[in-house]
Amino acid sequence: MSTNVETVSVKEYFHSLYEGVTSTVKGMWITFKYVWGHKAVSIEYPEVREVLPANARMRLFNDVDNCISCNMCAIACPVDCIYISSVPRPAGQEVPKTDDGTPMRQVLTQYVIDTALCCYCGLCTTVCPTESLTHSNDYEFAQYTLGDMKYDYLSPEVIAWKPRIVGKEPVYRK
Repeated sequence: MSTNVETVSVKEYFHSLYEGVTSTVKGMWITFKYVWGHKAVSIEYPEVREVLPANARMRLFNDVDNCISCNMCAIACPVDCIYISSVPRPAGQEVPKTDDGTPMRQVLTQYVIDTALCCYCGLCTTVCPTESLTHSNDYEFAQYTLGDMKYDYLSPEVIAWKPRIVGKEPVYRK
């Protein structure tokens, strides 16, 4: 009975062991050099935020206290994501004015923007005669469902955004 067992000399054994260890060390050296030697590609959001350009188009905000219900924004919208309706102000009632002095002859009854449809082109903000519709500095408005992407600007929750969105500049960390 003969067995074919390959014999390895002591020199060949230690040479193979040396090559295995050195190739492992070279591979680990390349890995460690990359991990600690390169600048991080991503940022640690939300602790660290990018400084966004001044003309970035973020969340739309309509200051309903200055909206004259002209429907220009809804007409200019290429994707029809703005739903606005109004009724004429009752006769004999005092006509309020916006901050720039424009009379508000209509009573705004609905102002909803579906941000899931919005393409953030900015056409609606450019045609607004009272500049009540603007792109804000707020970009953190992700939602879990599409239904939550519709914002009713006459609701108390959205009206409460006004001091935060219109009143202050954004705070960014470097």
